Amino acid sequence: MSMQNLAKYLLSATFAQKYWTMKRITCPKCEHSFSFDESRYRQVKSISFACPACRKHFSLTLDEIEDMNREEIDAPYGYITVIENQFCYRQSYALQPGDNVIGRHSPGSVVNISIQSGDMSMDRRHCIINVKPLADGTARYTLRDNPSLTGTFLRNEILNDRERATLKNEDIVTIGATTFIVYLPEGDEDEYLTE
Repeated sequence: MSMQNLAKYLLSATFAQKYWTMKRITCPKCEHSFSFDESRYRQVKSISFACPACRKHFSLTLDEIEDMNREEIDAPYGYITVIENQFCYRQSYALQPGDNVIGRHSPGSVVNISIQSGDMSMDRRHCIINVKPLADGTARYTLRDNPSLTGTFLRNEILNDRERATLKNEDIVTIGATTFIVYLPEGDEDEYLTE
């Protein structure tokens, strides 16, 4: 299976139905996000939660949880989607012009894209995606390691120190044990050459 086909399968409804059971919940009081396994609660109408940050008690229906996890991103410069694994839930983040510093969420850490994850092999400031708008209305996308302890992988190849790799639509990037897919807006897509 090619990397593009793998990426499409990982985001498909078939894969999601089988494996994506973690859902993100956001506290209505402090807006802290946390996850839970929805597969245990398919037959209930309402679920009670206690926020781990502020201890507020609140209830949500499964429909409200689905709405909370529906992703609609305003991303004129593209976005990344983090694939759910044992450390984190599925998340999407819009890319902005300039450097987009990507890393593990940690209080006090200054990054543009702060991935909510328990993946300790992902640095707090792991890698950088640079978005450079061009005069013709498109943009150039490059990826580099920050540098990190475990390295940054693009298309299953580790980036060398100070290497800047050009990103293409639906590229797969791995940082630590976490993988995300890069989605570029129409017009900035570079297709892979096939033999």
